Amino acid sequence: MSGEGSSSGVKRKRRNTRAQAAVQEQSGAPVLREITYRDDGTPHGQTNRLGDSPLLRFTFGSAEYLKYDPIKKLNLLEFRRIDWDLVRQLGQVERLEQLLGSKFRMAVECDAPQYYQLTLEFHSTFYYRHPGGFDEPDVVSFSLGRRIFNMTLPQFAEATGFYSCQEVDSDEFRSLLRYVAKEEKESCVMPGDLQRFWANIATTPYSGNMVASDIRDPLYRFVHKILAATLIGRYEGDKVNQHSLFCLMCMVEGRPANLASILAWSLARLKKGGKNARLYGGPYITMLAANLGVFADFPPDLMRVGPAPSLMELKSLQLARIVTVATPPAWEAVTEGQQVPPPLDSAAAEAMQGAIPQRIRAPLQRHQLPARERAVRQSRPEPLTLEGLYDRVEQVRQEMREGFQAIYDHFHIQPPPLWQPQQESAAGGQEEPVEGQQGGAGDA
Repeated sequence: MSGEGSSSGVKRKRRNTRAQAAVQEQSGAPVLREITYRDDGTPHGQTNRLGDSPLLRFTFGSAEYLKYDPIKKLNLLEFRRIDWDLVRQLGQVERLEQLLGSKFRMAVECDAPQYYQLTLEFHSTFYYRHPGGFDEPDVVSFSLGRRIFNMTLPQFAEATGFYSCQEVDSDEFRSLLRYVAKEEKESCVMPGDLQRFWANIATTPYSGNMVASDIRDPLYRFVHKILAATLIGRYEGDKVNQHSLFCLMCMVEGRPANLASILAWSLARLKKGGKNARLYGGPYITMLAANLGVFADFPPDLMRVGPAPSLMELKSLQLARIVTVATPPAWEAVTEGQQVPPPLDSAAAEAMQGAIPQRIRAPLQRHQLPARERAVRQSRPEPLTLEGLYDRVEQVRQEMREGFQAIYDHFHIQPPPLWQPQQESAAGGQEEPVEGQQGGAGDA
C-alpha cells in the first residue's frame, strides 16, 4: 500500500493492523495514487447533507468525482442473511453447514451496519486493477476516511477480516481459486468447468440466460439466493451469472475459493439491479473501515445509517419455489432427470413460459412460432355495367316475390289485389302493363 491522503483533524494514536504497518513502512516508496479535494467540507457529523461531508468533497472533474456524481442519490442494497431457525424447521442443517464451509458462512452471515458516507467514498475511489492478481502492489486501490490504500491480494484479504495473517502467508492461500478466466491461468477455472458443473445440477443447457429456478436441488437454489443477497449482490431476480455459478461450484465440489478475490470482483460492479440500482457492499466496507482504523477519525455514530441486514423470509423462498406453501413448509422436491421441452403450441409450453419472470424471458424467434394460416383471397368481381345492374335488380325482385309467396302459403291466405296482377303476369310470362297504357288498350 502507498502513503495516506490528507485528512481533517488531528489523528489520534491507535492500534496498528498489519495492513496499516505496511502503509507506514512504504512511506518512502513512490506514490501510486493521489486524490485531490476541493475543500475540507463541513466538519464530520455537523451536517446531514452527504455532499458536504469531508469524505466526499472530490475535486470537480476528477476521476473520483466522475464516479461519485452518478451514484450520489442511490440507496444502499439491503443484505438478507440465513434464518437458521427456519432452516432447522425445514431440515438439512448439517448439509447446509457442510456446503457453506467456514469461509463462505462468514461472508454470507455478515451483519455489520452500513453507512452512506463510507460506501459512497469507497465506490468513488475503488479500482480492481489486476483481476486475478496476487502480488502486485495495487491489485485493489481505494480510499476510506480520506486515506488512500493500495493493497496486494493478501493484504486486502487480511483487511476484510476473512483471513488471518498466518493464513495469507501460507502456500494454501496462494493456491485458492480466484476467478473465471478465458485462458488457462494459475488458480483460475475455465468457462468449460462451469458448463460441465451446470449440466450436472440444472435441467437446461448452459447459456447466458441461466436462472436459479432451473437448478434441480432446492438447497442449491437456496444457497444461490443467499449468495445473490450478500456476497454476489443482486437487487432482484434469480439470474445465474459466471460469478455466482463459480461460488456455487466451489461449494458443491469442495474446491476452496479465495473470498477476497470474489469480493473484489463484486465490489468492482458497484451498482446492482438495473434501473432500480442499489449500491452494493456496505457491510463489507464497514468491516474494512473498522479493521483499518477509519472510525478513530470519523466516528460511525455521526454518519447516515443504511438498511440493516435482515433475515431471508419464508415468503421469499416460497415465491422462488424453494420451499413449499404447505403447512408445515418443507423443501421442494428435487427435480430428477433431464427436462424435455413440450411442443410450442401446447398448454404445457404456455405454462412453462408463464412460470419464467417476464424480465428474463427469452423471446421466441420467428421460426419457433407456429405457422400462420391465411384465408384464400377471393377473386375480384366483374366490373359493374347497366345490364349487370338490371339483372341484379330483377334477381332481388324475384327473391322478394318468392319470399312473400312462401309467407302467404304458410298462413293459407290470399295475396292482396295488388299482388294478383303481378302474380298472373309473372305466371303468363307477360310483362306488366305500364301505367298510362292500360286505358289506351281498353279504348282500342
